[in-house]
Amino acid sequence: MRKGGSYRTGVEGCRGITVTMSIAIVLGSLAPYTARIYDAYAERFGEDVHTFSCAALEPHRHWRIAPPRYMTHTVLPGLRWHVSDHSHIYLNPALLPALMRSRPQLIVAAAFSPTMIAAAAYARLARIPYGIATDGTLLSDPGETSFLHGAMRRAIVPGADFAICGSQASVRFLERWGLAVGRGVEVPIVSAWDAPVTIPSFAERPYDVIFAGGVNERYKGALFFAAVLARLAERGRKLRVRVTGAGPQLAELRARLEAAGITARIDGALQPEEIPGAMSSARLLMFPSRNDPWGLVANEAVLCGTPVLGSPHATSSPLLVERFGVGLVRPLEVEAWCAATLDMIGSEDRWKTFMARRDEAVAWFSLDTAVTALHRAFEIGRASRTTRRSDIARPREQV
Repeated sequence: MRKGGSYRTGVEGCRGITVTMSIAIVLGSLAPYTARIYDAYAERFGEDVHTFSCAALEPHRHWRIAPPRYMTHTVLPGLRWHVSDHSHIYLNPALLPALMRSRPQLIVAAAFSPTMIAAAAYARLARIPYGIATDGTLLSDPGETSFLHGAMRRAIVPGADFAICGSQASVRFLERWGLAVGRGVEVPIVSAWDAPVTIPSFAERPYDVIFAGGVNERYKGALFFAAVLARLAERGRKLRVRVTGAGPQLAELRARLEAAGITARIDGALQPEEIPGAMSSARLLMFPSRNDPWGLVANEAVLCGTPVLGSPHATSSPLLVERFGVGLVRPLEVEAWCAATLDMIGSEDRWKTFMARRDEAVAWFSLDTAVTALHRAFEIGRASRTTRRSDIARPREQV
């Protein structure tokens, strides 16, 4: 039942499980994949997980999320400045009284904004261990060039007791800003859904390539995608194309494909339950990202048995695609992408080689793996809690 903007869990009453830890997670907005992992954690360990969102939905997002079953979710009132798709500033004074009421034993700040600084400050004053959750990397970090972003990192990171990191690149990013070595735990980013029961064969897929995600050039390379297809069409290779997603350059992308004589299926934004069918319908995901701290569409493609052609500007390219050989990574050069595309879908035998290690890759970013790693991160926080209590109880030495 939803009351007062919160979804209440029924863990204790319905499952007979004793809650051993109360955890508050403060984030920008809840996403389908973050909702899934935190809800799964609450279910498996029977702990009281409460997520506090600074916004119900960020402007460029189009997903719908079902009410969580095992955790609590609260959308905080407050001020919100959506600077860009990748930059949001939140000020939610309601967080502090909410934390006082819920009395968490661990706090997680899952973004860098004034609201998260307040969460960290509350944790310090209340002597509660706190951690950071991020998929950020040094390559995608605006803190190196922005005084404001740098100041927020300096305010939050050095005092953190633990960190939930989307990749080893995120661990290095936080250590750069002062996280103690050994406190960052890699928690793989998971899809919002499980792999399809049946993976379509090469011949069963009606489209050659798919583009999935925000339709913009600045971050996702949508017009570069169009340029590659247009160059192939000039050479007599008009591919069967599908585009899923929404964004400010959708009309321009459509016009460029039409000008090249390419008929494309353009779906617009899809809900999580619609993505497996779309991703399974193409032989190749073209992911020409210009800036992605991770790049979840790569995970989603691999779940569907779809090889990935990625750019080096998404962290998932080296750490998932190249690591497991489930695709190729090429610099954002039209000729390089034309050659790679034709190579990857040129024959069924060649196409199959990219999925030889699919099962290993899927196991690496499975929900079970991620929840286990999340528990390990919280265990570091628990150990810090014990240390802090010892510090409180220990008499100060006389000077």
